[in-house]
Amino acid sequence: MMKTTFRLILVTICIAFLSCQKDENLTISKSSITNGGVLNGKIVNYVINSIDSVKAWNNFFVGTGKVASTGDFSIGLTVPILLKLGTLSGVTISDSTAMTGTVSIFSFLNFYNNGVLSKCNYTADSLNKAGISNSVFIYSDRVVRINGTHTETFTLDNNTQTSNYNVYYNVMIKKGWNELVYKVISNIQTTNSETISGSLTNTITDDLQWHFFNIGYSYVHKELTGKSQQKTEKLFLIR
Repeated sequence: MMKTTFRLILVTICIAFLSCQKDENLTISKSSITNGGVLNGKIVNYVINSIDSVKAWNNFFVGTGKVASTGDFSIGLTVPILLKLGTLSGVTISDSTAMTGTVSIFSFLNFYNNGVLSKCNYTADSLNKAGISNSVFIYSDRVVRINGTHTETFTLDNNTQTSNYNVYYNVMIKKGWNELVYKVISNIQTTNSETISGSLTNTITDDLQWHFFNIGYSYVHKELTGKSQQKTEKLFLIR
């Protein structure tokens, strides 16, 4: 149930290559992941006794942690299942043999999965708006640089509407665990078409906070994280 109900389409990854050491240190200081691979966070909408533990998932659990009465949690991440990078038109990869794996964070109460956690800047009423963003956590077995712009156009089932997706990449992924950020740049809707543009970077902004989404919201959340990102998920073979 967890795998089908809560599987986040957590997206392809992109790190903007930083031009100076000062900016790099600033970005790293905002990451929820320590150099040792420990994921720390504080659930901003936590209600006491609503969650007692959290687990990182990638086909199996790769880390667990307790949730304090303040909503704080910590997960020691192990190496997930790694898969070879995919390919995308318009995108150059420095090492196509690199192996990567992502994780989703699930919440539990009395051993039952009751929701999902996301480090993001949105709520239920802000689906697909320009400016929304969320973090993605990925492990890589080596440094990889990814550059380019991927564009795809789809005709919807009724053959009367088209969907256009553009994702800009300027990526450098380090060996080990990385926190990356997907952001919706624009979402233009008309009667017969939609055009969604996004960027994937390692720029971690102050507005990203850990939110709990309960089981009733899972499909809405999946639509949000998936709609514009699923078209590029094959780069990292995210399932």
